Amino acid sequence: MRHAVRIVVTVIPLLLSLLLSVLLARGLLPNRVLVGTFVVDAAALAVGIGGFVSLTLGIGWAWHTWLHRRITAAETTARAAQVAAHRRFLRRLDHELKNPLAILRVGLANLQRRAVWPPEEAERLARLAEQVGRLEAFVTGLRWLTELEDTIVERTRVDLQAVLEEALTLVCGEAGEQGRKVDMHIQQIPWSVGPVLGDHELLVVVFRNVLDNAMKFTRAGDRVEVRVMEDGDWAVVEVADTGLGIPADELPHIFEELYRGRNAREVPGSGLGLALVERIVTLHGGKVAVRSREGQGTVVRVWLPLAKEK
Repeated sequence: MRHAVRIVVTVIPLLLSLLLSVLLARGLLPNRVLVGTFVVDAAALAVGIGGFVSLTLGIGWAWHTWLHRRITAAETTARAAQVAAHRRFLRRLDHELKNPLAILRVGLANLQRRAVWPPEEAERLARLAEQVGRLEAFVTGLRWLTELEDTIVERTRVDLQAVLEEALTLVCGEAGEQGRKVDMHIQQIPWSVGPVLGDHELLVVVFRNVLDNAMKFTRAGDRVEVRVMEDGDWAVVEVADTGLGIPADELPHIFEELYRGRNAREVPGSGLGLALVERIVTLHGGKVAVRSREGQGTVVRVWLPLAKEK
């Protein structure tokens, strides 16, 4: 748009002067023009009109450029202030919650160890410990999101299969994740998927969160598939499940921090997992997308840049 305006400012005066010159040359306009009580040379008048139009358009363009820059600078400043305030809030929340939660966890552990409680009381203590654990996981997620704001990923060659196997071991070892069938299919022909460029530990966090969601939103007997393939300069990882699925109207919001969909309200979670996944994948120069059908299941697809051949 700005390029088009620049062309208009330059070309219109030239075309106007040229048109008047052609009309004069063909005798379609008189050589002299009466302006008030003065007789003016028509060619000089044409040049004057062209110059006036050029000056007017030039001033208008300068004003437009100045105003656009002022608005852009104001928007940039406002966005930077909003991001800074968001970071301060997350850091403060992390600081205020971390120590009290640690004290609660230690206190509950001592209570559970030091006495033989009646079954009902023991169950209550176990539920309290579980909720404290959820809050600690929430605080950890906040800390990750805050720290990743300023992180520069140190990229090395990473074996995706090793990352996925580690993430799967971590998820399947957690309570309540048994009874799901997980299949992993990694492209081997006509060639195997090469290493990606990234940070091994951060990528484990990505796929642990994705697999954890697949486990949490499926039931015993449902299936989860992990598929790894190569697509040009990308390694593509898909995690598909036959679980609850996501309503279509919620899909645009699933990467927002703290967002919890209708199907997720009865399932433990912080609402930070997919926000963390997107942040880490973006830091790796990759991208993530989700397809889902409510009642049928979900597919999370992650693209990561392949390491160049040595």
